[in-house]
Amino acid sequence: MSKYSIKFHETGRDDFKALPKNVRTHLKKRLPELLGRDPIACSDGLRPPLEIFRSCHIGNYRVVFYIAEDIRAVAIAGIGKHSPDAKKDIYRKLEHLVTKGRLAKKVLDVLKGLGHESDHPPNPPSA
Repeated sequence: MSKYSIKFHETGRDDFKALPKNVRTHLKKRLPELLGRDPIACSDGLRPPLEIFRSCHIGNYRVVFYIAEDIRAVAIAGIGKHSPDAKKDIYRKLEHLVTKGRLAKKVLDVLKGLGHESDHPPNPPSA
């Protein structure tokens, strides 16, 4: 059983849905094992303006998330391929949302249960 619940912010959910099926399957297994048990041990803190987030590498992918210790929850804000170019892309996307003031509020809404994000990785879109 996980110590932390895992929720998806809309950007994290969209990133997850865009991944190849085999990657989504792998992440569905590894996210609860890593982030659900000890999100701090498996991750690194980020620099401003993303200092409230952490980043965890799972296979060839980087998962950026926020930890709410008081309610023992993790909100996944973004997922991107782990490469020098992708690193810039995922962080750039999240930095844009942070500077607009939209990401922090939405992440908190997700953790409070006010958003539409789920506690489980989303199912892939129907083909």
